Amino acid sequence: MIDIHSHVLPQIDDGPANWEETMAMLHQAEEDGVTEVAITHHILSNLDYEREPEIIAKFEELKKRISLEKIKLKIHLGAEIYSQADMELHHVISTYNNNKRYFLVEFPMQGIPRFVADYFFKIITKGMTPIIAHPERNMGVIRSPERAYEFVQRGAVLQMNAGSIVGRHGEPVKDAATVLLNSNLIHFVGSDGHNTRRRPLRLRDARDAVAQGWGEERAQLLFHDNPARALAGEPVHIPEPLPVQPLHKGIWGKLRSAFAS
Repeated sequence: MIDIHSHVLPQIDDGPANWEETMAMLHQAEEDGVTEVAITHHILSNLDYEREPEIIAKFEELKKRISLEKIKLKIHLGAEIYSQADMELHHVISTYNNNKRYFLVEFPMQGIPRFVADYFFKIITKGMTPIIAHPERNMGVIRSPERAYEFVQRGAVLQMNAGSIVGRHGEPVKDAATVLLNSNLIHFVGSDGHNTRRRPLRLRDARDAVAQGWGEERAQLLFHDNPARALAGEPVHIPEPLPVQPLHKGIWGKLRSAFAS
């Protein structure tokens, strides 16, 4: 399995506090069956790129520590960029492995900024592809799930958090994740790992759930094949999206109520 979304380096954002926890996270990942990890720390504004040299230095340090501890993991470098009208995508860490093609972008949890549809259109026409992080947790998608369908139709791809489909973020988010999977609107699954406890760097339970509910071929695509292609800057496989249908009557009201507080 390949984890395309994680916060692993110490003292960069809200991820691990020290190298000991960083290495414990990677040991957990290896034990879980993860073979590759993309490190995607938050870039909340363009000012955060001032820390790019520190991130790169710690990334190189992590490679050495992985070798010393004989952890059989390959690591990749990227970022999770907070959506903003002046997003800079030319930095080394802006796209996965500096491939100038795929970038992980996060919306505010409360909704989808108005500018992103037009911004993404311009970016996509230039050959870059936004990977929208955890849409199943976004209130804009929860209120209007057809927005996820529209983004995919226009060329974006979507990354679900592993914890969502196994209920780690609550039943409403699990329901939203299920609806998006049913509509072929999820293209990657990542741990969004931050620590060894509440948000571990683990994918196995989610992969088992996807394989059981949607088949082994889908699980292979979301947990290995598409992540590998994105990290290499190659075209990912995008199944034909299906119109979004609720799991049962009243699901959207249930989700809205759950996220209203």
